[in-house]
Parts: sequence; C-alpha cells; structure tokens
Amino acid sequence: MWLARAEALGAALVLAVAALGLALVPVTTSACVRALVTAVGSAEITGLSEAGTFAAAEAVRVFVLDADAQALPETLEGVPAFDDDAVSHLVDVRDVLIPTRWLTIALLVLSVTWVAVRVRTPGGRHVVAAGLRGAGSALAIGASLALVVGLLDFGSFFTWFHGLFFEAGTWTFPSSALLIRVFPTAFWVSAGALWGGLVLMFATAMFIAGRRLGFTQGNYGV
Repeated sequence: MWLARAEALGAALVLAVAALGLALVPVTTSACVRALVTAVGSAEITGLSEAGTFAAAEAVRVFVLDADAQALPETLEGVPAFDDDAVSHLVDVRDVLIPTRWLTIALLVLSVTWVAVRVRTPGGRHVVAAGLRGAGSALAIGASLALVVGLLDFGSFFTWFHGLFFEAGTWTFPSSALLIRVFPTAFWVSAGALWGGLVLMFATAMFIAGRRLGFTQGNYGV
C-alpha cells in the first residue's frame, strides 16, 4: 500500500511540474506576446512606432527562447534599445526558460508513458487516478493562492518570484529602459494571470480525469 501511495505522490509531483511548464508555452508565443503588448498600450510609452514596439517585443521573445537567436539591437528607430545590462538579464532568463522547456517535454513524455502503462491494470488505474487528483488539487491550490497574492500585492510577488531565479540587482532597470517600456508592469500582471488561468484549467482537467477514472474503477471494477 505504501508503495502505491509513494508512486501516486511522485506522479502527482511530475504531473504538476509538467502542467506548469505546459501552461507557459501559450504565454510565450508570438501571438500572445503581441496581444498583451497591444492590450497594455506599450507602443504609447516606448517612443517607438507600433511596428517598432512589436519588433522589440518579438526580438526579446525570440532571444529568451532560442540560444542561437540574433543579438538584440542597441538602437531601434533612433531610440536606445537594449544595453549590456538588459542583454545580461535576458541571457539569465534564457538560461531558465530553455531548460524549463526541455524539462517540460521530458516530464510530459514520462507522464504519458506512465499513464499508458499503468492504466492497463486495476491497481495501476487506482494509482493513476490518485496521481491525477493529487496533481490537480495541488495545482489548483497553488495557482489560486498565487493569483490572489499577485492581485493583492503584485510588486512583492514579482520581487519574490524573480528572487527564486535571479541574483538581486540583475533584473531591476530604470523606468526609461526600453525593456521596461515594452514590458511594463501591466504586461506581467496580464501574462501572470493568463498563466495562472491556464494552470487552473489543467488542474481542473486532471482532477476531473482522476475522479472519473476512480469512479469507473470503484463502480464497475474496470
């Protein structure tokens, strides 16, 4: 019995981390970044044209997701763009995002394989159901708390979150920096809310799947 519980707990952890990474994928797409930049009115504060603002946002997006991306421009439309400090921070961001994507892929493959193997037996289906419910519950609680804290005091939450991955002083910039003007606080509030919403959606799906799998086994023995 304790082995089954340990397996379910480990599976819940893997599934939860995989869901967090998967929820990040839509948020970092070109279409989503462009939509968020438009929604928060970045073009009105960058000193660039609308096309130039989108170009700056896309250059940053590609830079942090691709180790072979082109160097970021020092100027755009005659306006100072990305200096050494900004580039250094974005390299740090890339060093987090790229491994995160590979980890997400690995965990998704592991999760799908595990589920496909374990659902073949009644005992395995019980463990899968427990793992799905555990992951769904943990994600729902964590995402809900993060959304509430973020809405109540986004500044502190933003600082805490960055402190998990980056050294103090390496990710703060003056309000005049193009990086801040392209991606103002409103952008991160919106992106964070979207990510949290997607995590909650995945959490709900996993919890429902776990309940249904457990119900089927408990009532029909299959």
